[in-house]
Amino acid sequence: MACMTKNSLENLRNRALFGLNALDAKGIRRRKFPLHECLILELRESGFCESSDYLQDLIYDNIQLLAEDDIGIVVDLRNREDYLEDISAGLIRAEKHRDKQNTKKEALELLGLALHYAELGKGILWLAEKFFLASMAVSSQFLLDGGRQKGCCKYHYAIFLLDKFPEADPEEPFLILTEVRDSSIGKDWLLYEGDDDEAVSKETLFSASALQLHRVLLSKARSCRDTDTAKSERLSRLAERRAKDADDTLKTAEAIVEIGISQLMMNNLNNAQKTINRAFVIYKEMNDIDGLCETRMHLAAVMQRLGDHELASKLLTEMGAMAMENGLRRHLGRALHLLGELHLRREKPELGTQHLREAFQCFMGLNWNYEHKGRRDTIQAGDSLDIIYKTDSNEPYITEAEQSRLMMAISAGQEIMASYFSLLREANTCTVAKYKTIEWKLSHASWWLHMKHHDYIPCICPKHNRTPLDVMRMKLIANQMKDEKSEAEALLERIATTEDIRALRSSM
Repeated sequence: MACMTKNSLENLRNRALFGLNALDAKGIRRRKFPLHECLILELRESGFCESSDYLQDLIYDNIQLLAEDDIGIVVDLRNREDYLEDISAGLIRAEKHRDKQNTKKEALELLGLALHYAELGKGILWLAEKFFLASMAVSSQFLLDGGRQKGCCKYHYAIFLLDKFPEADPEEPFLILTEVRDSSIGKDWLLYEGDDDEAVSKETLFSASALQLHRVLLSKARSCRDTDTAKSERLSRLAERRAKDADDTLKTAEAIVEIGISQLMMNNLNNAQKTINRAFVIYKEMNDIDGLCETRMHLAAVMQRLGDHELASKLLTEMGAMAMENGLRRHLGRALHLLGELHLRREKPELGTQHLREAFQCFMGLNWNYEHKGRRDTIQAGDSLDIIYKTDSNEPYITEAEQSRLMMAISAGQEIMASYFSLLREANTCTVAKYKTIEWKLSHASWWLHMKHHDYIPCICPKHNRTPLDVMRMKLIANQMKDEKSEAEALLERIATTEDIRALRSSM
């Protein structure tokens, strides 16, 4: 740059100045003040006073939440320029619809903002809830459609509460969905409306709310199944009615299975069998493999309680075969696990241990032999199971595998328990058995394994029949054989060439 003339420097300076972005009063203010303050002022200056006040309230609520946030999960809107710009544009569009008295589009604009921010993580859910509440408040003023838009907004808010807060009490979304269903009885309100050229779902608000009520009722039924089984059955029957309202056959069968489980827990075995058979027939007509596996599993439990262990074993075997054919690894593992438990209860631990070991391997996806389409292979640890198992990844089911491992340990213990009692009986007359018992007590040595030192224990029982002199003679013979072996090894070490072998042969 030292060789540049004064003219060249002036031209360079002018080009740089003309290349700069021109800043008006708004741009200068955005340079000097935080964006959220600038947006609040800009909205007010543009005549969108309600949007300006609403954005200011959102920022104030955000500051309050940040002050109460101990784990640092709440998003600070003041640091997210993209969120602020998007919120400001959405509020402007909503207020323009409000000025035109188009309440429906105003509610849809707020609902769109709510649905958008509901999918952006836990830290921004508070903002989504604000927009849901605002959309419900606005749609309550639009009654030209009989309340359809209000019902849709309430439906989406209830789904938001169920999906994003699964650990919370579902009572509030349940009441909202009940209100939506009651208001849409006998009406053909579509859940989604589209343009004439746009293809949209034909699902009605009534059927959608009924399905979500089915979901909440089944969740409640499962949560109180262990504490209040009668209440669980009543809730499951209500869930069945809601599924029938929605004309969803598979959801109806799911509720029927839950009724049968509650009846089984109340020891109402005949009714449980009839109920689960109803669900089995539905799943068979629909050719639903998951449902058929589930119902076979529960029917096997009923048959086991009724004392028909053979039929229970047959049902579990059919469940495992169907799961294997359709690549359902979890159902296959469950069938093997339950077969193992069944054999263990029938005092056949040798079969139970084998099935439980296979269940553990199946849940973990390790070293699994299988037959598929006429060929037999072995899956090693870490290999992909996608060839026969229709899963995205070889995901291990840790909880189920741990249960199978513990039951396998119990079954293996039961398997050797009989030999332990037999060992105790033998210890009355057999010194070797007594010695094995002492080793087990002192160091937990395995009594079912034969050790070499057990051959040198004097025992006069009919099985062993060896005196101390016999033991001494055995030791002498063993030592002599050991010495001869060591001499032969030393001699072979000295023989390294052909001449050495010839000399050895001539000396012999």
